[in-house]
Amino acid sequence: MTTRTPAPPARAAKDPARPRPVILVLLLGALAVLALIAVLAADAAGGDNLVLRDAGPIARHGAPVAATLADLAGALTLGGAVIAGWLLRDETDRSRVLLVVGIAAGVTTLARGTSLAFSYAVATGQSVGSPRFGSDLSVFLGTDLGIWLLIALVIAAATTTVAVLGTSVGIARTVAALSGLVAFSAAMTGHAAGDETHEVGTSTMLVHLLAVGVWLGGLAVLQLLPRRSGGAALREDERVVRGYSHLALICWVALALSGVWALAVRMNHPGEVLNSPYVQLGVAKAVLLLLLGLLGALQRRQLATGFGSGEPGRRARSTYARLALLELALMGLAVALAAAMSSSPPPAEAGTPPGGTAGVLTGYPLPDAPSVLTVLSSWRPDPLGMAIACLLVLWWWRPLAPHRPRGESLRLVMGAVVLVLLTSGPLNVYGKVLISAHVLQHLLLMVAVGVLLGSVGGVPARLRALIGGTWPLAVLLAAVGPLLLIGAYASPLLRSALDGHAAHLGLQLLALGGGVLTALAVRALPGGAPGRSAIMAATLPLLLGAAAGTILLLTDTLIAASWFGATGRTWWADALADQHRTGVAVLVVVALTAVAVAVGLRSTSRRGSVTAPGPQED
Repeated sequence: MTTRTPAPPARAAKDPARPRPVILVLLLGALAVLALIAVLAADAAGGDNLVLRDAGPIARHGAPVAATLADLAGALTLGGAVIAGWLLRDETDRSRVLLVVGIAAGVTTLARGTSLAFSYAVATGQSVGSPRFGSDLSVFLGTDLGIWLLIALVIAAATTTVAVLGTSVGIARTVAALSGLVAFSAAMTGHAAGDETHEVGTSTMLVHLLAVGVWLGGLAVLQLLPRRSGGAALREDERVVRGYSHLALICWVALALSGVWALAVRMNHPGEVLNSPYVQLGVAKAVLLLLLGLLGALQRRQLATGFGSGEPGRRARSTYARLALLELALMGLAVALAAAMSSSPPPAEAGTPPGGTAGVLTGYPLPDAPSVLTVLSSWRPDPLGMAIACLLVLWWWRPLAPHRPRGESLRLVMGAVVLVLLTSGPLNVYGKVLISAHVLQHLLLMVAVGVLLGSVGGVPARLRALIGGTWPLAVLLAAVGPLLLIGAYASPLLRSALDGHAAHLGLQLLALGGGVLTALAVRALPGGAPGRSAIMAATLPLLLGAAAGTILLLTDTLIAASWFGATGRTWWADALADQHRTGVAVLVVVALTAVAVAVGLRSTSRRGSVTAPGPQED
């Protein structure tokens, strides 16, 4: 009888989620280099700018370092959450990415807290650690800069909390939304670009931060996923990379347009390219962006080859990975330069508001009296509205998108075009001084753009499950948007939206989102042909609009009288008469919308009697 010698225990496999020490050392070294570049660039961009009181070297050099870390960690949080929430299907990969996202969110919180302290020191001229440091912190937190820095810190902390709650798709998408709000808050802290272009400056910065976050963070987390071989796994990896590649292309275009636009409004004249260190840093960022575009083109060539199991596929995958690392290095350098620019005043910082009462109140000169020629020639571009419109079109025709019916494609394009016209055209110009233009802009954002966009694609499965065929809930959801918009006009929020760009953007997004929700709530009701419940869900928002129009027509109380009654208009000087005209215009829009809804429901009823319902989710 023989006995077998027991085999030695198998050596435990290395945990693929645990990075090797050499990688950590290289990462820390890269961060140190980027921090040094940010400090040197900030000193160069500051130039000979005079300060009333120097806050000391810790705050002066620490501010760009904290900004660099906050931007890098924020980008990793946003981009990783987008990848985990919309591209990854494998639960293990999603868990790995969300672990990194949670750590990055924590770093973002710490960096933003540190940045707040350094910003306070620089603004007040108190060195860190001095006996008086923090004595007037409450005063600083009462300024616009302090408020937005604090909001960004609080939202970053909330993002960290949510990021560690689980690894589901819902958690990832919630983290992405919260990270977007952090970017929104950070954009509102940007330097004014000169008084007339302050709104353009903050909007372009918002587009810039969102684009760089999705691009940089997404690319970084993709490098953390393990390489897999085999047919199905390899095809899934290639699908994720192709989806990200399309996102990266969108981000590159957004960064190019918003970056050039943002730099232009922060310059006094083109000659500053030669003598302003701040502008020269912006030019250096543009050069880096061109190089990144070249790398992206090379990566897309590798994707065209495919990541197959053969030798060409393995070579393409290896080349793609090396290009991605080089791309990350260049993007890190661009972020460091951007952090240096954010810590230094731009050349166009000192601006004077336009003359007249309207100029002091709104920051823009009083437009000419409305006529056919002046209205058609009035144009004030809004970067955010344009970015949303472009994003909708690119999302609709993305490479992995399902078949798009021609009618839905037409409605989406119409919605995108009308969105740009409403946010950048005459209503955006005259909405600063006329309540009629202001109300019409937001009403049309809801009933034209929002409803058009809500009528395309599939109804989200969660919304359909929430309604569950119960028409009272559908009616309530359909009325949420109009009720919130009416409430905003009846509350102090309207004055805040007129006076502040952040609330202005929030009110526009509220109107747009309310229209989308109304359309989706009506479509979420079961059955191919709309019955009484769908008619009720579509009718209640119209009744609310008619009631609001009637009140505007009949009331003798001017809404936001301290604004619309104080613009110094020599034409249409009677603000209350303009409000009464607003009521008539609202009733006309509601009547036209009712006709369009009736025609649409009748057409849907005819199609529903012969066809099955469309897909529930896009």
